[in-house]
Amino acid sequence: MAASERGYSMLLSSLHRASAPTPPLSTLQGLIVHYLARLSPAPTPLAATIVGSPLFRPFSLIKLDALKTSFRHAVHTKLHLLKDAPTGLLLPGLNAQLNAWLVAILRGLEGGHAITRLACCSGLLLGVEDVLKRLPSKQRDVESSVQDEIVLAFADLIDLFTSSDSWGKEFRPETEAGEEDALTLSLITCAEALLAVPPEKFVALPLPQTLSSLVHTINKSFMSGMFLSSFRSSMEHHPEYKVYVKPGAPAFQDVHKVSSSPAMSNMGSLSRLCSRSISLFVDHRPKLALPHVQETFLCLESISRNVESGWLSSNLAEAVDESIAPETRALTESIWTILKTLLFSTIMITEAGLSAVVYVPPEIGHVAPSLAVAVLRGLYHLAFVIEKFGGAGHNAFPELKRAFYLALDILAEHKAGSEHFVQQLCEELWFKAYDLSHPVQRAKKAFGLSAIEQLIPVLTASTIETFVLPFCSPHLDDARHRDIFEAAHSVVLAIFSHFHTQVADSMPLHGSEHAVSTATMVPFYTRCLIENSAEGRLNITQLRLAFAALVKSASASGDHALAWFCIDSLLTACKASSPAFDGDRVHRLHLALVSSVSSLPLALLSRVLSVVDGIIEGIKNDYIKCDELLEALFQEIINNVGDAEKEFAVRWWDERRVRWARSRLAIARQGTERDGETSVLKESRLPSKL
Repeated sequence: MAASERGYSMLLSSLHRASAPTPPLSTLQGLIVHYLARLSPAPTPLAATIVGSPLFRPFSLIKLDALKTSFRHAVHTKLHLLKDAPTGLLLPGLNAQLNAWLVAILRGLEGGHAITRLACCSGLLLGVEDVLKRLPSKQRDVESSVQDEIVLAFADLIDLFTSSDSWGKEFRPETEAGEEDALTLSLITCAEALLAVPPEKFVALPLPQTLSSLVHTINKSFMSGMFLSSFRSSMEHHPEYKVYVKPGAPAFQDVHKVSSSPAMSNMGSLSRLCSRSISLFVDHRPKLALPHVQETFLCLESISRNVESGWLSSNLAEAVDESIAPETRALTESIWTILKTLLFSTIMITEAGLSAVVYVPPEIGHVAPSLAVAVLRGLYHLAFVIEKFGGAGHNAFPELKRAFYLALDILAEHKAGSEHFVQQLCEELWFKAYDLSHPVQRAKKAFGLSAIEQLIPVLTASTIETFVLPFCSPHLDDARHRDIFEAAHSVVLAIFSHFHTQVADSMPLHGSEHAVSTATMVPFYTRCLIENSAEGRLNITQLRLAFAALVKSASASGDHALAWFCIDSLLTACKASSPAFDGDRVHRLHLALVSSVSSLPLALLSRVLSVVDGIIEGIKNDYIKCDELLEALFQEIINNVGDAEKEFAVRWWDERRVRWARSRLAIARQGTERDGETSVLKESRLPSKL
């Protein structure tokens, strides 16, 4: 008992006199946990002493984290003690005892400074969340009072930093030298706990000020995107390496300031809290929320734009590992860590906002297109980072894909905004000082093409012909940059798909704009696909899909001559006696021809099938190619040919397959006789579909 009293006296003495020599913070932390959990009849006086103690002033992250951890561990210790205590019919249950203990602590925290109170409540709530799974299922309502208190404490904190009272500003809390400002420390301390507050209580917070405070902290943590601005001036000449920055230079200091800050280490929880604030703000008060969301998205776009500008001026874009001096590699690694953090924070925050905006009524949500454009332009400036994760299109990771396509879907609902965005994007990339030899320009062009592909259905023929096609055309034959090459072909195929959809849906075509576009594009793209059938260009799957889409669009125009032009051009190329058209390339074209079978009207189907029959007869001695062609044709007829043409195609197949089987048996028999074999021919020597 004496030892316990001495420990308690030492704790109280340390809490009351911060200037006197005190035990290490870890020791005090253990004492706080011990006595908060064990004091009888209630820990209220100790909680009041802790929250008012000068020991935790001026504020620092270490002190606030120690407070939070102490109260969190105290919950665990108290539950353990309650479970070990004797039970009886006349004694309060576990839930009641734990709840009474929590209320006693909260009573002691009343009147304390907002920041220390918030740290203590954060620890209590996190501790309660930890132990909930260890409580009986019917006794899991103990966190309600703690949730109420943390909401009140956070509201007091926001009022402390956003008040317009000039007198109050003079008494804002101080932090230790070298620490973040008190608002940032507070947000870091409580972010994880606030995420555990249920939505119906979270919305009681002053959400405009909460969101503004979080955005201000995030913007400050990234130095408004200016942390690379001193890199170029910090570079020095080195005889062996292209990129060399001497340790201690301004660039090292700026990057270290960002990468080592507590806010950057806790950017995940800050970003999640920001995204939750946006989502609930828009859900509950959309009219008030949307201007604040727009400010947030524009701030993130500004950070991304400044980062891109610094990256371009730093010469890091064209650097490889071997060209960076060993002394500078730690710096460049830190830069990439910051860039990845910025990308993930941007995606998390903007995706939450866009997901909420789609449910806002149109009469209120008229700013939705501008929000989508701000998100797309922010990601556009970070395209050089996105490229390292597979790009923004179909290969993007799920979170990026969700934010990217959501922004495009919102923008696509507003045709004028889509037109303006695409035209602006094309013009900006046309007139940039960098060509495709520059990695940033390549990444931005691939991003732009991926975005344009999704907006094709809402663009006019004029925009497509004036902006989109000239933007894509130079890259349709240039496979050196694979991502741009494939993205450009995807855009053209999206154009054909859109035209086909218009015809299928009997949509008005505004005069002859569809016919003019198709008549112009089909011959051009037919030649393009034939040229890209060579090895190292479009792979066989891409070639087949592209040629089928081309023929389908040509057929949908109603001009059978245009559709036959595609077929005839391909056959002519196959017959060309040119070294460029070797056997493998001709076979790829034959497979592309087979893929077009399902895209043809009945009037042309018989002609093409007759041609295919002749091709199969011509290659019947080449088992591998013949089998592949037959398999592709069978799958096309069974799975893809439309109902109107299915009966004819199936009947045609049944008539031919008997002849093909006999032909194969005859060839196989000749082979066995020539090789001197006497074994009986097996059924397995025939293609499976015959």
